[in-house]
Amino acid sequence: MHKEKGVLSSLLYIEDDSSNREIVSLFLKDQFLVDTATESSEALKKITKNNYSIILLDISLRRGLDGLELAREIKKLKNYKDVPVIAVTAYAFKEDENRILKSGCTHYISKPFTKSVLLDTIKKALLKR
Repeated sequence: MHKEKGVLSSLLYIEDDSSNREIVSLFLKDQFLVDTATESSEALKKITKNNYSIILLDISLRRGLDGLELAREIKKLKNYKDVPVIAVTAYAFKEDENRILKSGCTHYISKPFTKSVLLDTIKKALLKR
């Protein structure tokens, strides 16, 4: 379990596909307080009102900002400069990796992924915080 001051750490997952949101929420519900958003404007509202320990985001959001643009906006926020942002992507080419990391994402994982890959990536991201 990932805890801060005796409570589960909070995580925001930004994903417009309901099946992916549901699966990831199930993967993480025992380790994190999971909150979700379906688009960039909803995510930014939640981010400004809450203090998430980590953010997962799909880079191919269909409405509003895409995930990489959203990552840039998140990293501009004072309270989120050091918060890990993990990109969730269907793209796994080297040029995509460079583009993802330059956007402000600290890590990325390629779809499809297993629960253990997701948890390992989150653990690595939190340790580097």
